[in-house]
Amino acid sequence: MRGQRGLSIALLSILLFQFGCSHKTRQTQPIPATGTLSVRLTDAPLDLANVQSLNVTLTGLIVYPRERGTFGLPDPGRDFEDGQRPVALLAHPTTIDLLTLTHGASILLASGDVPAGSYDRIRLEIAGANIVYKDQTSATLQLESDKVDIPSEFSLTANGDASITLDFDGASSVHVDETSSGSLNLRPVVTPVHST
Repeated sequence: MRGQRGLSIALLSILLFQFGCSHKTRQTQPIPATGTLSVRLTDAPLDLANVQSLNVTLTGLIVYPRERGTFGLPDPGRDFEDGQRPVALLAHPTTIDLLTLTHGASILLASGDVPAGSYDRIRLEIAGANIVYKDQTSATLQLESDKVDIPSEFSLTANGDASITLDFDGASSVHVDETSSGSLNLRPVVTPVHST
């Protein structure tokens, strides 16, 4: 009887100790602070009188934290400040006619919660592009790269908001390949023009 009572007290002590440890662990886990980032897209006027639309399909938008001790191109193997990781904001593919974004027009491309901190680069991932002429003929643009990295330094505070507008310059991005029967290439030229 005394042995069973001693065993029960020992088991109860172990359970209380484990509960105390797990409760303390849960209390000390920090909740990451986040803010909201919005990325808009615009385009400078396209100087091609016979073009009706310039369609680009985007499949990804990723923001990269500032790298520790370097401002080079993002690399999955590099060390980011404060242990942060790149954040993907574009949830599904979207096709945009860049010609609808000229003369100050813009659209909301992506928005979402991003950990508070310093960022220095945005990556757009591109799946395809085509150009439609006013005579209703069209041409597929050959992609020189399926992604474009845009230097864009900004900071996001906890519970804060930030907004960035990117100018996808359609006129400067389309090139005629003289060595391949005049095929058209897309070499994206994208710059940040406004951030808050």
